Amino acid sequence: MLKTTTPILLLLLIGVTACDLGEKVDEAIITVSGNVSDGAQPVSGALVMLVDSPDSPDGLSLANGSITSSTGNYTILNVDPGTYYVMAVDDANDNLKFDIATDKIGFFGIDPAGSDLTPDGIVVTDDDLENIDIEYLYSLPVF
Repeated sequence: MLKTTTPILLLLLIGVTACDLGEKVDEAIITVSGNVSDGAQPVSGALVMLVDSPDSPDGLSLANGSITSSTGNYTILNVDPGTYYVMAVDDANDNLKFDIATDKIGFFGIDPAGSDLTPDGIVVTDDDLENIDIEYLYSLPVF
């Protein structure tokens, strides 16, 4: 009887330990997630990035990023605590660069209909952030 119960108890112990370890790993990986749309239409394949500042004369400092699904959803994994701006680029020619003549850009917190043109920053701590949605993409003027 002892020989048959020992493997069962061992398997139960391994199962409980693995579940606990999985939960701890999930808690340790902080994510930022949301949706990118343009005029209520989901944007597929957009580059979504966490940047340190929405405007930098030397370019944007990329902290982390993701690509949207066919429904416009994204999840950025393994985000370090800090303050970021969430930016999306609809990369029209798929070259992984922002081309001012063809690509559209958007930030979390901008609402041109409500005259809110200042991006909102997000503060990442120990918890996942959800519903960080970018609802408007726009073209920049070419000079």
